[in-house]
Amino acid sequence: MSTDSLLNLFQEIGEAIESDLADLDDWGKADGHPGQYKHDVVANSIAVPMLEGAGLGVISEESEPVGLDRPLIAVIDPIDGSTNASLGLPWYALSICVVNQEGAVLSSVRNLATSVSYSAERGAGAERDGSKISASTVENVGDAIVVFNDLPPHHLGWKQYRTMGSAALDLCCIADGTFDGFIDFGSGLAIWDYAGAALICEEANAMITTSTNNQIGFSSFHSDFVSRSRIIASGSTALHDTLLEFGST
Repeated sequence: MSTDSLLNLFQEIGEAIESDLADLDDWGKADGHPGQYKHDVVANSIAVPMLEGAGLGVISEESEPVGLDRPLIAVIDPIDGSTNASLGLPWYALSICVVNQEGAVLSSVRNLATSVSYSAERGAGAERDGSKISASTVENVGDAIVVFNDLPPHHLGWKQYRTMGSAALDLCCIADGTFDGFIDFGSGLAIWDYAGAALICEEANAMITTSTNNQIGFSSFHSDFVSRSRIIASGSTALHDTLLEFGST
């Protein structure tokens, strides 16, 4: 499929999920894996068949991987920020990252509460709702607004902070310059939490690595979808260096 066809497919999936969620009465816990909600199941039941039907393999948080022998594999989180969704907080997203043997080639992150959509194609830049985006140039942590996954051990000198509850959307806000930096102080993120947003960050000229300053290993997504990584991201190299120090505390 062409890039445009895939992006149109991702939009169709997002719209279909939003439509079904609009009619959902019970946003409580499901009977699946720990932490799974009924809206996760609904979203997954829409996304996986549509991606499979388009010829893609799928690695999803909410079901067993399928089609891993296919040339293109979609790494997806049907709803990143499921707890926010259950609480009625409009900060949860569909995240899709298409990878091949060489790495990530295309990604899309869609806020399912507002329909704001981010996308990126390898080598072609990143967009928000069709407009090009670029990351913040703030270098000094004292001037920075930093968004966290989990809480830091103590204040580390930033101007302000936010803890929003959807890593995919938080990282997209690094890409578009809304926030200046992102630090994961938790136990690490799974690939479906950050894959889509990672490519968007890279294509928006943001720095994004693990907390040990390793590059995001897109090419291993199709074979290693169990391990978790603590992610650090920022718009500038100088701020990234500072956040790396924080992330190792």
